[in-house]
Amino acid sequence: MLVKCSKYLFGLAAASSLMPFGSESFAQTLTFSDQTAASGINVVHSIPGDAPYPPMVGGGTVGDFNNDGWQDLFVLSGGNQPDKLYINNGDGTFTDQATAWGIDFVHQGAGASVGDYDGNGYLDIYATSYCPAGQSPSPGHHRLYRNNGDGTFTEVAVAAGVNLAAPIADGFGSAFGDYDLDGDLDLAMSGWAFQVGGNRLFRNNGDGTFTNVTTDLNYDVTQMRGFSPRFADMDLDRYPELLFVSDFNTSRYFVNLRNGTFEDQTVLSQTGIDLAGMGTTVGDFNRDGYLDWFVTAVFFGSNTTTRGNMLYMNDQGRHRYAEVSEQSGVSDGAWGWGTVAADFDHDMLVDIGETNGWGSAAWVNQMNRLYMNNGDGTFTDSAAATGFDFAGQGRGLANFDYDNDGDQDVVVFPNLEAIRLYRNDLTGSNTNWLRIFLDTSGDAGLAPNGFGTRVIVTANGITQYGYLHGGCNFLAVSELSVHFGLGSAANADVRVEWSDGTITVLSSVSANQTLTIASGAARGPTGDLDGDGNIDPSDLDRMTGCIRGPEGHLYTGCAPADWDSDGDADLADFAAYQQAIGVAP
Repeated sequence: MLVKCSKYLFGLAAASSLMPFGSESFAQTLTFSDQTAASGINVVHSIPGDAPYPPMVGGGTVGDFNNDGWQDLFVLSGGNQPDKLYINNGDGTFTDQATAWGIDFVHQGAGASVGDYDGNGYLDIYATSYCPAGQSPSPGHHRLYRNNGDGTFTEVAVAAGVNLAAPIADGFGSAFGDYDLDGDLDLAMSGWAFQVGGNRLFRNNGDGTFTNVTTDLNYDVTQMRGFSPRFADMDLDRYPELLFVSDFNTSRYFVNLRNGTFEDQTVLSQTGIDLAGMGTTVGDFNRDGYLDWFVTAVFFGSNTTTRGNMLYMNDQGRHRYAEVSEQSGVSDGAWGWGTVAADFDHDMLVDIGETNGWGSAAWVNQMNRLYMNNGDGTFTDSAAATGFDFAGQGRGLANFDYDNDGDQDVVVFPNLEAIRLYRNDLTGSNTNWLRIFLDTSGDAGLAPNGFGTRVIVTANGITQYGYLHGGCNFLAVSELSVHFGLGSAANADVRVEWSDGTITVLSSVSANQTLTIASGAARGPTGDLDGDGNIDPSDLDRMTGCIRGPEGHLYTGCAPADWDSDGDADLADFAAYQQAIGVAP
């Protein structure tokens, strides 16, 4: 049997991450307009005098909490007033319904994340908190709002076992994700205090409760000054890694060992060199099929390997990265906090947004950053030119399409300032798009909303790769969709690789629509590894092309080749596959 496997030298892969990779010619105009007042959003972040981390908080999250097809907004007000739940009216405006929904709590909240942890079909909210109003900061006040599906929430953190992480008042960003691929959402959260241990991994027990399994990280988390966790599959074996962005050189890269445990490979991966890591996002910035990792940090006036933002380019899933922030033009983000990755101008290239701010002179009145992807390994900051010009104390940041017009809008959650809503007013030709939500309600083995699903879109000969995750940007979480700019393409072929290894393929999908794909839709017959609807030699080609090479690396599109579901694509899968389709091994 001939086993096909590509081999790469890390140095060559790192160099290629800066090379042009093809694009179209576009005639679009990207502008943002401040729609805060017009939208009816009017909350100003405010915190009490005894807040434990006063300059570092300011967050919230987006999500469609009533399943009406319009993205809503949850805002942590800071502690001097109730939190806000802005329900989208579908006409460009929002109405605060926090009281009606039972979520108008007054507390010193820090950050928030969303995920349907109980699988009832409605998004729940997890919020880190230091104390209720009128109390002094103390441990045990994190909040889990269970969405009842009837326009109300119930706070259940104590019963669920996720109200307490650190023995002091601590807690910043959090993220849901299905790291063990059992179909329910687990929870990671971060804590900044040194030698306290507020960084936690909670496994979902499937009965509405969680178990603290932080020891399964096999690392002393008390050494981390955590801000922003994120689950993301960095090697395409379907099991997400856990990326922790942390302050003071303590960011960590945990590789999922596919047995419920992780291994710290920060040093081996050549990541974690950000001196003052704050926010995080992932995206396939060079369209090679693998997620790259962007980390915001403090820029101190000159950039070395431990200064400023970090852009870690993925070396073909080997858990090795090339740090290219300086040559890519994204290192100077001032005092960076929240960050997002999205194709804002629909040119089929993933861009980066960032907010920043700090009280010291060098970082006051620093504008947001909007790093537009040039398609040659470099980015151009276009925040001023596009009107994405917030220059206050930005902290949390999230992208979402609040007006359902196809392009991604942005919300800034500041510290001690009014929230800002920026509408994306993209115009011009060649600005087609596709926005995909995932419905896994028919498959108990798949996480709600398709967490961990990879989506591949091909249009006009260009292939793009997206991944559905609910990672923490910094105290905030973005829309749970996979969004693609399509340029001039009128349609696209879509391939969905679900986290259980099955595939859904849709051909010639019309552009300029928001599409919900169910996990059972258009799935090929058992043995159809390439999703073309047939069991034929092309499936054997995919199988043989996915067998692990000597580097221990699982190549692009290989998740469906794990035929015996042991987490590897190997010779045992080839034999099992041949037997399943009636071909003697």
